[in-house]
Amino acid sequence: MKRLFLLGAAFAVALSLSFTATAQDMSGTDILSAHIDATGGADAWNAVEDMYAEIEITAATPMGDLVLEMKTWSIFPGYGFTEMGLKSGPDGIPAEAVAMKMYYSPLEGWMEQGGQRQDLDSMPEAARAQFLRTSPKSELALLSDDSAELTLKEEREVDGRTIYVLGAKQFGIDVEMHVDKESLMIVGQSAMGQTTTISDYMEVDGLMFATSQVVETPQGTQSISIKKIELNTGVTPGELETKSGSRKAVMPE
Repeated sequence: MKRLFLLGAAFAVALSLSFTATAQDMSGTDILSAHIDATGGADAWNAVEDMYAEIEITAATPMGDLVLEMKTWSIFPGYGFTEMGLKSGPDGIPAEAVAMKMYYSPLEGWMEQGGQRQDLDSMPEAARAQFLRTSPKSELALLSDDSAELTLKEEREVDGRTIYVLGAKQFGIDVEMHVDKESLMIVGQSAMGQTTTISDYMEVDGLMFATSQVVETPQGTQSISIKKIELNTGVTPGELETKSGSRKAVMPE
């Protein structure tokens, strides 16, 4: 069960943008770059120094829905702390079984869940890369990675709208991304047997964030809802270290 809750929440969304080029003239890189422009622009995303988010995760289980509350702090690049706890759930699932803490810095990283700790060094490369993000916009890292592959596979009609289907490969993982042709919103993706529907967009300080995801996996369905986002709060690495329990008092930064 503990792997069920390691899914991250995707942050993406959009404003309208017009094109003079036809779809045949565009590449996967062009479309993803246009998506980033539509959601605020690369300069604005890279200007975000830190982010705080409150997230609710609902996971369907045979015994009933399990609802988790998550708080996460990130400093870009390379520092973060996340804590997750039980909000409500079926009888018989103890809170300590699903509680989770994750901390990372340039010197160390670990995740604790179910009484066990996993060090960052033992995690897959894709997971480690998430900890070193330079902005909250993960698509920027994909565009800047010369080893990554990004292609426009096709246009597809879905629920009365046209979407661009992009194929991406990074860290050996194949991902299919769906971008709405009119709004340039990322509206879904699929990878490693999981299909995610992305919706409900919110503007925070001029940047657009997707606040709702529904993740379908062979094990069941998860709904991820971002309840709150704050940018550039001024949180320090020392404060994150204290929140994690790695030290008891904040030293001057």
